[in-house]
Amino acid sequence: MDHRQLGFLVALARERHFGRAATACNVTQPTLSARLKQLEEELGCALIIRGHRFEGLTPEGEHVLSHARRILASLDELNAELDPKSPPSGLLRLGLIPSALDAVSRWIVPLRRKYPALSLRLMERATLPLMQSLMEGDIDVAVGYLDVPAAEPFVARRLYTERYALLARKDCFTLPEQPAWADLGAFPLCLLTPDMQHRHRVDIHVRREGITLSPVLEAESMAALERLVAQGAGVGVVEQHGPDAQRHSGLIHRLLPATEEDPPVGLLWRAGAPPSRRLRALLEWLRESPDDF
Repeated sequence: MDHRQLGFLVALARERHFGRAATACNVTQPTLSARLKQLEEELGCALIIRGHRFEGLTPEGEHVLSHARRILASLDELNAELDPKSPPSGLLRLGLIPSALDAVSRWIVPLRRKYPALSLRLMERATLPLMQSLMEGDIDVAVGYLDVPAAEPFVARRLYTERYALLARKDCFTLPEQPAWADLGAFPLCLLTPDMQHRHRVDIHVRREGITLSPVLEAESMAALERLVAQGAGVGVVEQHGPDAQRHSGLIHRLLPATEEDPPVGLLWRAGAPPSRRLRALLEWLRESPDDF
């Protein structure tokens, strides 16, 4: 067994397709398949459910996958720590709730300007899958809600309080200068899907106004929601860091009233071990940067 075999297994679990996993690992598909078969023979058990295509991992495969992620993360961190005088380098895997996309996107260019050898992988996920990915080591750090029970096992650093705003194409809809939550009932709405915490909290706010929302469109990412709104599909409910007139001259952005239940959003990472060098670099950069939230 070697670390490349473990990397092939992690890539296959992520891509859920032999061809895409091979491309991600810069090898041919026959090479990837052969090395994974060799790993199964060395461990003495089947790891992959094979049919005409990839159908998932066996229970043993899921167990090995969990260890493989930890081993690869430790090896990656070891390589980064061997030369403490060199700038942080390699991949920082950052998971985020969809509503945090615009806030996080403001970090990327200045963060990489300070640490040009650092690369980032951003993954949007709903709250529970996000926390599960963090627990399993599939991501290094998360940006998510701090007031949900699933966040309790992790170390947290607060970033901002989430606020909500209406977003619309100005040649299609007229928005009040100071909209109220009750105004949402007057528009065809584009919202995140019901499994998202952002949507859940929006539903709670409007129910207090005696309104039940019937969105015309739902999306699983804030980027997709923004695109639908920009096409004139309806009025979106977004996080306050969402697009404004300065970024999209054709859109109107109106902040909704604050509420006592507006949730804290922040960084979350696993407890029990010192933060990795890459994570420390992110935390240091955030401490030194002006408060842009």
